[in-house]
Amino acid sequence: MNRFGRRYIEDLFNDFRDGRRLLELLECLTGQKIAKEKGSTRVHALNNVNKALQVLQRNNVDLVNIGSSDIVDGNHKLTLGLIWNIILHWQVKDVMKNIMAGLQQTNSEKILLSWVRQSTRNYPQVNVINFTSSWSDGLAFNALLHSHRPDLFDWNAVASQQSPVQRLDHAFNIARQHLGIEKLLDPEDVATACPDKKSILMYVTSLFQVLPQKVTMEAIREVEMLSGHSRITREEHIQVHHQQRFSQGITVSVPQGPSPSSKPRFKSYAYTQAVYVTSPDQKRRQVPPQVSEADIP
Repeated sequence: MNRFGRRYIEDLFNDFRDGRRLLELLECLTGQKIAKEKGSTRVHALNNVNKALQVLQRNNVDLVNIGSSDIVDGNHKLTLGLIWNIILHWQVKDVMKNIMAGLQQTNSEKILLSWVRQSTRNYPQVNVINFTSSWSDGLAFNALLHSHRPDLFDWNAVASQQSPVQRLDHAFNIARQHLGIEKLLDPEDVATACPDKKSILMYVTSLFQVLPQKVTMEAIREVEMLSGHSRITREEHIQVHHQQRFSQGITVSVPQGPSPSSKPRFKSYAYTQAVYVTSPDQKRRQVPPQVSEADIP
């Protein structure tokens, strides 16, 4: 938001409570000026948040079970849910709108999974079937990067000689140094039995934004036929619910300075959303398709 001359968001939960920062965020996203109430009473805050929710409704953003009092009261779970829906609408779906239209598909998650599987099909150690456990060992992130940029690192060295945390750290560093993708995730948060799905989705979407985006109908049909896909989705939903309940007890403060030591640990879901809100103008570098496949195993 600072690119538009707005104030920094330092605490994801408290800074949205008066509604003014939320309206400023929506001004950045919609390009429209929105009038704000400047008073400091609860009534002023409720009116500002209500106005923000009306803007979101006009833009067809899903607001199920989210009311103005939830945001004003600082409800962590519903504030995170609101920010995720904003990200989903303006980040995920906006990045994927062209390919979704071309494939006549409306499920952005299905397209993203199809893209990942199609990109990593030549890596026998990698079998991505979801956006949680399939990413825990770090191989999927590295394979996705290597499939499009085999010149950046030796795949066999990364796959065979490093621990999951080391592989994840390697992938995130490569993406930051060569693609301009912020290091949104902690390797320790991902190297678990079931890492946070929404954080993984946001990060993979950032990669999708800068890497070649070819997706075939064959890849989409393969995803649709994945054995047990609906069961996995239900299990992930339960896991995300538990993680969101945990997040109600956290306070995330994103510092204005670049110091990595201030980054909260083991809270990737909240932290990733905070970074997206505070850094919507992060610079990413488009990567052209690679012609040579000589380095692909």
